[in-house]
Amino acid sequence: MNLRQGAWHIAKHELTRDWMGILFTFLFSLYLALITMAVYNDTESVMSWVLDMIFIVTFPSLAFVMNKTTMRFWREDTFTGKLAEWRTLPIPLSHLVIGRMLQLVIVLALVLTLFFTTQYILVGRLQDQLSVGAYLLFALFWYFYALSMAVLYVYFEIGHTGKAYAMFCYISVVVYVAICAVLGFFKAGIVLGLLDGLEKGHWWYTAAAFFVCAITMYLGYMIIKKRLKNRHYTKKISVSS
Repeated sequence: MNLRQGAWHIAKHELTRDWMGILFTFLFSLYLALITMAVYNDTESVMSWVLDMIFIVTFPSLAFVMNKTTMRFWREDTFTGKLAEWRTLPIPLSHLVIGRMLQLVIVLALVLTLFFTTQYILVGRLQDQLSVGAYLLFALFWYFYALSMAVLYVYFEIGHTGKAYAMFCYISVVVYVAICAVLGFFKAGIVLGLLDGLEKGHWWYTAAAFFVCAITMYLGYMIIKKRLKNRHYTKKISVSS
């Protein structure tokens, strides 16, 4: 089995097994799309920090299917256990890493397509001020951002213990919220600012996000693969859990 086949087999296995989690993630994305619609009509940008917080904090996490394994990683270190059993099988590390990253690409693409399609249909300002092409650039910018950050989360998810991963997640949220609060205080919203830039034809924002994402994905693959090769696996649980 070559690299492409092996990675796809792993990704397909995990996605098929987690279809209920994917459905829940879809519903959560739809909920976020609906509750943030009113912020676009805030002409004074008082609530722009809400959009920034949702986009910056939440989007990377939408690449991760919400299932029972995800919810109990702190207590049971489920990812280490799963990897410990995977490593007993004749599966190359490159297949495991690319398979995991392929899951991010697929889940995030589906979930954010639902999010941005819903908002474009229901938010009048977006339809009035942005062409479909400009809005697509807006959505792609956030897709590339979320994918870049999700790779960093994967490094801690499968490269460290459950508690280390949880601590990274908590610290990240605190930092992101603090940044959004400061931006909100100065009324310098990132989301609305990006919209204004794309309205003016500044397509290079999305191009820059794409290049950063491509570099992050490549470096992430290399670093995660090296980390998995060197780390210790001290806990084993069933791979089907």
